[in-house]
Amino acid sequence: MHHVRRRRVFYIAGFDPRGAGHYHRLYRTHAKKQSDIGSLRFDVSLRERISALVHGWRVRADDDDGAGIDTDVEFLVWDDIVRRHWNDSLTGVLSDFFFCLKAYLFTGLVGRYARACPRQMIAGLYPALYIIFSLLSAGWLAFALAGYLLLHMPVLVAVVLAMAVGYGFLKLLFWLGGRLAVFWLMRIYAFSARWSQGALPDVDARIHAFSDRILHALGENDADEVLIVAHSVGTMLAIPAVAAVLRRMPQDAKLSLMTLGQCIPLISFQPEAEKFRCDLDTVAQDARLSWADYTAPSDGICFPQLDPVLSCGLERTEGSGPHVLSPRFFRLYTKGNYRRLKFKWYTMHFLYLMSTDVAGEYDYFAMTAGPKTLRARLGGM
Repeated sequence: MHHVRRRRVFYIAGFDPRGAGHYHRLYRTHAKKQSDIGSLRFDVSLRERISALVHGWRVRADDDDGAGIDTDVEFLVWDDIVRRHWNDSLTGVLSDFFFCLKAYLFTGLVGRYARACPRQMIAGLYPALYIIFSLLSAGWLAFALAGYLLLHMPVLVAVVLAMAVGYGFLKLLFWLGGRLAVFWLMRIYAFSARWSQGALPDVDARIHAFSDRILHALGENDADEVLIVAHSVGTMLAIPAVAAVLRRMPQDAKLSLMTLGQCIPLISFQPEAEKFRCDLDTVAQDARLSWADYTAPSDGICFPQLDPVLSCGLERTEGSGPHVLSPRFFRLYTKGNYRRLKFKWYTMHFLYLMSTDVAGEYDYFAMTAGPKTLRARLGGM
């Protein structure tokens, strides 16, 4: 069946300490805006807490013919885990920095990323360069100030005062870096490496809970489509969750997966990530899964147009694996607006989840709450 009357959507957010409330507001606000430019009108309900790990809301979509589509969206919670790994302190940021040096630079893994996706490598160097600049600036300030103070006061007092000023300046630069989201990427890199090394059992447990929830929905058999949507780092969690579902779901069942702004190579390239690559291989080879992978070349935080399966050395069989697609944001926004958005790298990474200026082929709300299944959409590609 390609025409949907009822759909179940499971959403997995990225490495973001903001929870279900934020993403419900984002969906509700932009669905209303999208209603003004497309043929579908979306009505989004209030959010409710279904369980400790699931929040949900309902979407009613009506087209020009009066036909209605009902969608249940379930937000799968893992922002509590993100907050446990969200180092805001100076020592925490430095700890992540030195861990990333060991995991990526000293192992030579940085070269593999540079060859696969140079733009992502440039983005990855941004927080490292900022930290090095901050440390050198604070050190130079302390040294210069100490040289001046030694001419006017005892050595011990001059050194202590200079070090205090340098430390305060370093704290200021790190505070500014936090406000500018400089360390967000580095936290993601550290998280990915630790997960690949098996150091995050809470993540594996949460993924198991996600797969159980999705399997339960498939077992109810009350929806024309069960769709998993994952964004950013959430795409990394989606792979083992979907693999677990595919191994246990009925042979005649169908499943859809939409990955947006994917960061899958951050773990699939890791030498220790054998289990993850096994899960990725399972997802890539199963024809029961319809998989659309949307990445935009203008999104410098994802791995744009890089096949998440072939890029890590796995193979694909005909009729399976991801459709590597671009949302073509430049066609969905006015020239002036798109020109401004290109300089807002953080916003650009979230455009996949937002309304557009004009109607186009990529329509997040039509894909998650409209009348066509993802399989039907991909059939014409």
